[in-house]
Amino acid sequence: MTILTAVDGETTPSGAVERGAELASALGVGHAVLHVMPQDEFEAFRESAGESSGRPVTASASHGGSSQSAALAEYTVENGERHATEVARDVVHATLGDHSETVPVGRVGDPIEEVLAEADRRSVRYLVIGGRHRTPVGKAVFGSKTQSILLDATCPVVTVMSEA
Repeated sequence: MTILTAVDGETTPSGAVERGAELASALGVGHAVLHVMPQDEFEAFRESAGESSGRPVTASASHGGSSQSAALAEYTVENGERHATEVARDVVHATLGDHSETVPVGRVGDPIEEVLAEADRRSVRYLVIGGRHRTPVGKAVFGSKTQSILLDATCPVVTVMSEA
């Protein structure tokens, strides 16, 4: 069993990460912090990597005295997941300091779908998410990732509200 805390990477330190770590410690289970790079952000990184020189990116590598040109991979999903993992790691560090018990995780895709899928993959005990106080009109007009997760999660969800 584990506690999964989802972060957007914008709020540091994160009250959700702090509560997730406290809950994991109290229950004696693992804690993972997930950041999902949205698909449109991933595509923007991919485009900027591929178009930076106007041609495919290559690098020269020397192996045994011979030089070979190896095509560098474009910005892949694996690159995006590493990038998202670094965001999660940064939020954990800003919130908890050196907290080696917390595992940062990164995914690429639709944030709601990926958070719910990761919770299912890990069979989490609790999913911890952040939320923002909003007016009733703001909720009706703009929708809410937090609300979607609350409605669609198959595990208990702890919501940590912030004022922003």
